[in-house]
Amino acid sequence: MPQRHGYNLHNVDRSSVLLKGGLLSYIEEGKGPPVILIHGAGGRAEVWSDLFPILSPHFSLYALDLPGHGSSSHRGCERIEDYSDVVLEFIETSGLQGVALVGHSMGGAIAIKAVPRSVRVKALVLVGTGPVLEVNPKLLKALEEDFQEGVKMIVRWAFAREAPTELRQEAEEMFYQAGQRVVLQDMRACHLYNGWEELPRISVPTLVVCGGQDVMTPPGLSQQLKEGIAGARLVLIEGAGHVLQREKGRELAETIKAFLQEALSRG
Repeated sequence: MPQRHGYNLHNVDRSSVLLKGGLLSYIEEGKGPPVILIHGAGGRAEVWSDLFPILSPHFSLYALDLPGHGSSSHRGCERIEDYSDVVLEFIETSGLQGVALVGHSMGGAIAIKAVPRSVRVKALVLVGTGPVLEVNPKLLKALEEDFQEGVKMIVRWAFAREAPTELRQEAEEMFYQAGQRVVLQDMRACHLYNGWEELPRISVPTLVVCGGQDVMTPPGLSQQLKEGIAGARLVLIEGAGHVLQREKGRELAETIKAFLQEALSRG
């Protein structure tokens, strides 16, 4: 499988912590205020690796493998709220304070559900997500009946037109490694998710970022987040689709760095 900028699905050193549902695996790197990186449906910690060189000199990064994903145990979760419980348990068990949550797609939904429930979270970054994440019924059907075709459908929609072929190949491999049950379960959880109730309860500094060519979570959803969360900022990154951290990793990292350096210095 092609590799890029050190992104690798194999042989990555991980830490783990025992939570109620089993072992949660994560990649820890850097020094500074804690930043938890939460991947999307069918993902794993390494999807954030292009951001590590820029963020790790300034922050302690914790890139999680959600339950059932990557090297974590458990069977995964059927609801976004259950994933949020895991993230909050990780924060409590690890004794982290002054945390920033950075979530992509489903990971953003998980963060939205988590933030109002923890005084330890001090900043929020939402990447390619929305207050709802309705999934095309054709995709759900394809994932259930012909997993390979479902994966190809996700990858077709996930990237901007000019995205390199190797990124699409990496994404396919990642979904195949996650497996049909986990990917389908994640997509169903996204389809059922509704974060509207949480938005007015989010009081921490919030950055919303979206790719200008994102067709999976179009910019209109990010605009709804900006309008629903008091004081939220919105940044559109042109030339990128849904997988911003792979397509425009450096630009996304610099945007997040500038925001978090300001937001986490407040308290």
